[in-house]
Amino acid sequence: MADTNRTRGQPEGSSTSSSSRGGSLPISQIESILQTQGTVSNDVLMIEQDRTDLQVTGPNGVPFLPPFALDNTFAFQSLSKGQAMVNGELTLLPEETNPIIDAILSNNLVFKAFHMHYIEESPQTWHIHLRGMSDAVSLAKAVANVVAKTATPLPQAPPPNPTTPLPADQLGQILGGDLEVEDDGVVLVTLPRAETIRLGGVVINPFFNVETNIHFEPLSNGQAAGADFGMIASEMNNVTQVMRQQGFFVGCLYNQETDEHPQLWSHMLGTGDPVTLANQIRMGLTR
Repeated sequence: MADTNRTRGQPEGSSTSSSSRGGSLPISQIESILQTQGTVSNDVLMIEQDRTDLQVTGPNGVPFLPPFALDNTFAFQSLSKGQAMVNGELTLLPEETNPIIDAILSNNLVFKAFHMHYIEESPQTWHIHLRGMSDAVSLAKAVANVVAKTATPLPQAPPPNPTTPLPADQLGQILGGDLEVEDDGVVLVTLPRAETIRLGGVVINPFFNVETNIHFEPLSNGQAAGADFGMIASEMNNVTQVMRQQGFFVGCLYNQETDEHPQLWSHMLGTGDPVTLANQIRMGLTR
């Protein structure tokens, strides 16, 4: 059965020790600065901000919900000597992209990727990735300055008791990953890579926004949409062939880092019965 080991971030002023949640990260301070309550998994703090201001239709007419494909995500990992690293991504409209690049550079963060996830979106969205290394509070302030250049609604907090019409436990069992139910009934199954991954020369946590995050979005009539793979170069053709044979739409192929080893990522989209989708994705994961 899938492990449900992601925990909700504590509200501002909580007495819970930071050392028990996210290593030595100042969780409450980061959440306050970014005006977003996060989740903690395996000592990584994940801040997820839904772009609820966007209404986007994806390939094959799939209406994208914000937790499925339209969010900003920022992972914080504690390092030694009071330092931390942030690894982040923003979902943007075209007119937001260059002001965001300027904000990343002016806040001493690393601008490292700029791409779309899915062709045939309407309106088309773009994704910009960033990273940084400093003390955690300074990083949070820098990221907040970047987000301020977007129309992302703030503050945000995850629902206290999220529900979904999808068979979440069964999806988690099939895929064998960490399970989370997000806003709007979206189900997330997280599968960390087995490799040692370095980012900017630093060995990073496998849950540091480099894991395979498989989202399932509930559609009408009991159907669902499922997407995303984190792949290395040697896996790309085999996995893509398997998923194309099962009718999955390939939305892009890209690297989302400028200094990552090994390099990862592709986004794919399939629709249909959620259990069938999970079994199809499982076939891709074994290639």
